[in-house]
Amino acid sequence: MVPEQLTGFLLHRRSYRETSYLTDLFTLELGKVSAVARGVRGNKGDKKSLLQSFQPLLLSVTGKHELRNLNQLESAGSMLQLVGHQLFSAMYLNELLNRLLPKEVPHPELFQSYQQSLNWLANNGDIEPCLRQFELLLLEDMGYGIDLTQEYENGQPVEANVDYCLILENGIKRIDHLAQGTNRFSGDALLQVSNNIWTPSSLQCAKRITRMALSPLLGRKPLKSRELFQQTWTTTKPTGEV
Repeated sequence: MVPEQLTGFLLHRRSYRETSYLTDLFTLELGKVSAVARGVRGNKGDKKSLLQSFQPLLLSVTGKHELRNLNQLESAGSMLQLVGHQLFSAMYLNELLNRLLPKEVPHPELFQSYQQSLNWLANNGDIEPCLRQFELLLLEDMGYGIDLTQEYENGQPVEANVDYCLILENGIKRIDHLAQGTNRFSGDALLQVSNNIWTPSSLQCAKRITRMALSPLLGRKPLKSRELFQQTWTTTKPTGEV
């Protein structure tokens, strides 16, 4: 049964027929929900003004599972003010959720992390630790989590002075010291990532791991937020990268 009231955020909206929007929403109670907001385009009503990204919402939906109708819609707080690279980073979180989450599967821990990440970015917090932590939790919540503390083949603990590689869908494996390439991670960096200790080496390690793990899930379609980020890289160097 669908709860009478949902708490959530708009992930994406697009025009539908002459007067409506198709919306994708991320809610605490149901996870990702797709719903039609009928008759809101072309008017200046409250419902249209609330259908903005990063606006906390209270809402209700009815109808069929695949595409519901958006009924009640009201503010659950002030819209988060995001600009520049913080805005692009928040857009990146929205794209990840919209493209990867199945419909109507609750992810309460991920929802809480999403709220915390938006608040962190809105308060001009460091971008890269925020994104890497969210990506790792997203993978974990979807069943693709990676144990960075032990080898998947034998359960041996990761050692700080040993190098490892990532075998997708399996985990971490010790590699020969002569091996080269981007799929090479120091045990020290892996342990730092697993403990949310963020240094230049652990951030780089986490970024390469999450890129490798997310790539087959996202497919070949490029992320628009990543393109925006890269387009502005040369004009204003950010404190992180999506």
